[in-house]
Amino acid sequence: MNQLIERLIAAHRLLNREIRRELTRRLPDQFRIAQLKKQRLGIKDQLFRHVPDAAEMRRLARGAIRRARHA
Repeated sequence: MNQLIERLIAAHRLLNREIRRELTRRLPDQFRIAQLKKQRLGIKDQLFRHVPDAAEMRRLARGAIRRARHA
């Protein structure tokens, strides 16, 4: 798989984690959440420019996640 796609998938996962972490805080910062979501959407757009087929994107993402867990 292309290294760019793997880096984009990793960045998307990191942003998901940050959003979840912020949402679990007692007083979540809504501005920070909005910024993180915009960044995540930008990464998703980049991913779909490289892999426009949603089913193929899911397959690639699962493979990247599997490799990251075993690394």
